[in-house]
Parts: sequence; structure tokens; C-alpha cells
Amino acid sequence: MPELTDVNYHRLLKRQIRKSLPPELAEHPDLQDFLLSVNQAYIEYQDDLGRVELILEQSSGELFKANRELSRIAAEKTEEAALTNKRLEEVVSSITEVLMQLDQSGNIIYMNKAWETITGYPVNECINRNWRDFFADSEEEISEMLNSEHPTINATIKIFTSQRKEIWIGVSLTRQYHENVLAGYIGTFSDVTERVSAEKKLKSYMRDLERINAELDQFAYVVSHDLKAPLRAINNLSEWIEEDISHLLEGETLDQFKLLRGRVHRMESLINGILSYSRAGRIKTVKECFGINSLLDDMHETFSSKKPVRFVFDGNRAMELETEKITLTQILQNLISNGIKYNDKPEIEITIGWTEEESQYTFYVRDNGPGISPEFHDRIFVIFQTLQARDEIESTGVGLAIVKKILDEKGGLIRIESTMKEGTKFIFTWPKSETKESEISF
Repeated sequence: MPELTDVNYHRLLKRQIRKSLPPELAEHPDLQDFLLSVNQAYIEYQDDLGRVELILEQSSGELFKANRELSRIAAEKTEEAALTNKRLEEVVSSITEVLMQLDQSGNIIYMNKAWETITGYPVNECINRNWRDFFADSEEEISEMLNSEHPTINATIKIFTSQRKEIWIGVSLTRQYHENVLAGYIGTFSDVTERVSAEKKLKSYMRDLERINAELDQFAYVVSHDLKAPLRAINNLSEWIEEDISHLLEGETLDQFKLLRGRVHRMESLINGILSYSRAGRIKTVKECFGINSLLDDMHETFSSKKPVRFVFDGNRAMELETEKITLTQILQNLISNGIKYNDKPEIEITIGWTEEESQYTFYVRDNGPGISPEFHDRIFVIFQTLQARDEIESTGVGLAIVKKILDEKGGLIRIESTMKEGTKFIFTWPKSETKESEISF
């Protein structure tokens, strides 16, 4: 078929003209304009289609890259999740406490390997079993524990392992709620057998200690009574003998009779001192609330001396204390008595000072006596130790030992500041709450 027109139509349009239109119609002027319009539409469509294909190709490439990147990220995250899960499993497996999750009926939903380590029961055989099955011997205690309204359940319960060995488990469970309805429990079980055993031993030791202390008190009382009786007899006999032969006693013999009775009185004082020392700090006295003024007035009226004694008070006279008044008074009395007894000045001055801190009171007793040499600062707190001969000043050497023992028992501390020929200052702390191992420092 010859070419219908010289116009270079679009290949698709040209094909349709050849196929469907006769030559005379294809060359008709009116149809030519129509065909040119259609031809233009074909060309524009082809251009648009090319652009769309280009855009689709570019988008497809970008989507492929994005998909590949997402696949890589997903693989990395999956690997990280697997690693994290593995680490978490290792951490959970290494925990010595049993991690426990229960439903509302007490059936086991989850537990870690520590359960098998502690009890010997395999974890996979215990899942979906009720936890109370393993504590059958403590059913009453468990029922009481679960009936408690407290959100956290804590108890120490006996259990037998798979080998029928008795151990103790510390149970700590927290109730879990969903819309105010009990959904289950979560918490820990731990092996506290050693702690329970230690507590039992401690209670046993405490009972033994109380019994021994009671026996010691009784022993000290009986011994002191049995020793005092012959001493009183010796004293009475010496007085009777002195009365019977008074006309024959003179000079050195008379002094020896006085020395004999002095030794008897000293021995009786030593016995009383031993008894007081054995009880110091162990006998509990009731705490009471009192003003410092009442304490000072009581002590001011207690002491007497051949020499004039002047008391000086340094502190807040309105201070209120809540503590063991009798025991605190005993310490202050011993320190004041010590300052008066060994004072070498014609007029004795005793200063009592006090301050209140957050966890303790601090007191001091200062005298204007001869002072104490530094090498004796520790020695004076040892029982029966005195710095002067007992024939010069009658003393048992028990007073300061009692002070030290009481402060050790109450958790207080004591120290000395002294200047020779000028005086001595005893400073001690008195905790508001008693503690055996004091953390208080000067």
C-alpha cells in the first residue's frame, strides 16, 4: 500500500491509518487536522510515558535500596534482641534468688534456675503447679500470710528439698492487680537457712548469757555476803579486845588496832566495789524525761568535804533530757567524787558542763586538783588502779572503772584533758539511743 501522506505520523497512528482508512479519506483536508491532533496526542503520551517509566525506575531503585537497608537493620535488631535475650537469661540464671511469678490461684507461671539449685526440683516440672504444694508443712502459716491485707507478703517458711533436707525459704511476694482485681503475684524466694540457723544460735547464746549473768549476780551477792560476815566479826572482835585491854594499849599498839579496823573497812569497800562493778551497765534502768536542773540539784546536795567546795555550771539550765537518769547520775557522781577526793587545793572547784547535739549529749567534769600525768590517762580506768597509796587516801580504785564500763555498755566515749598542778577535765558522750558499737567521736 503506498504512503498515504507525507506527514510523519506517530508509528501507532500511521499503522491505524494504513489499516482502516482509504487513501482518499486519509488525505482529506478536514481529516488531516484531526489526524494531526491525534498524532500530537500520541507524541505527548509517549513523552509522558517515558517520563513515568523513568520515575518508576528511579523509585523502584530507591525502594530496593530502602528495602535492603531495612532488611539489614531488621537483621541487626534481631541479632541484638537475641543477644540481649541471651544475656538476660544468663543474668537471670546467675541470680541466687528465685524469681517467681504466680497467677491469682498461686500456680507457678515462671521461675528461674535458682529454684532448682536451692530445692533440687526441676523448673520444667514445677511450672503450672501450685507453689503451696512445696510448702505443705507450713500450710497454716501460708494461709495466715496470704490473708494479710498488706500489698507485700514477707515470711520465712520451712521447706523440704527433693532430697528431703530441711531448709528455710525467705518469701517476698507482691500482689499484682488488673482493674482492681487480683491478677497474681510476683516476687522472690531466697535460701535463708544460714540466717535462721544463726538466729537460733544467737537466741540460744542470749539465753545462756542471761543465765550466766544471773548466776554471776547471785555469786557476787553470796560471795560479798559471805566475805562481809567474817570482816564484821574481825572488826567487832578488835573493838571488844580494845575495850577489854584499853588500859594496856598505848602508842604503836593502839595505832595498830586502828590500822586493823581501817584495813577491815577497806576490804569491805573493795567487796562493795566488786559488786557494783559486776553490775555496772548490765542493769537496765527506765528512761525518764527530766530537766538538767533537777539532776544538778541532786548532785549538789550529795557531796560533802572538809574543804569548801564550789560548783560551777556551764550549759543551758533549761535543757530537757530523756534518758536513764539513775545511770547518768552515777557517772557524774563518780567523776565529781574523784575530783573532790584527790583535790590538793584549799578550796575545791568543780565545773560541770553539758551540750546537746543531734544524736548525743556531751558532758564534762573539771576540777582544780593536782592533774593527771598523760601516761596514767588509760591506767586510771582499770579496776583497783589508784595513783596514790591507799594509806594516804582511802580509795578502792573502782569508781572510774565503773564509769568506763557503763559508757562502753551504752556506746559512749570518755577522754581526759589535764594540766599538771592545774586540774583535770573528764569529757564523755552520752548517746540518746543506746548502741554497743558507738560511731560517736570527739
